[in-house]
Amino acid sequence: MEFILGFLAVGAVFWFFFSYLLGFRNKNITMTFDDRFYTLDEHVKAIEHKLKQDGKLVEYLGNRRFLVNGKRYVFVERTVPMSGIPVQQTILEFQK
Repeated sequence: MEFILGFLAVGAVFWFFFSYLLGFRNKNITMTFDDRFYTLDEHVKAIEHKLKQDGKLVEYLGNRRFLVNGKRYVFVERTVPMSGIPVQQTILEFQK
């Protein structure tokens, strides 16, 4: 019984840190696109298009900064392995 509880606790801690590192936090906006973007301009256009599709008001302020529904975000990208395949993760981190 203690082994199972310990295993669950370790799994929960691992899941928390994995989610945290991938940007799944309370006020962040996380996106994964089918395409890989090699230039910042292409990536910004895709972000704007996706957010407008979702019905949000979006404005690119420059220097990786966005204004989404009146709130400021900074754009961060990460490449993470998903099932052994590298996937480009798009994260808009909420700025206070």
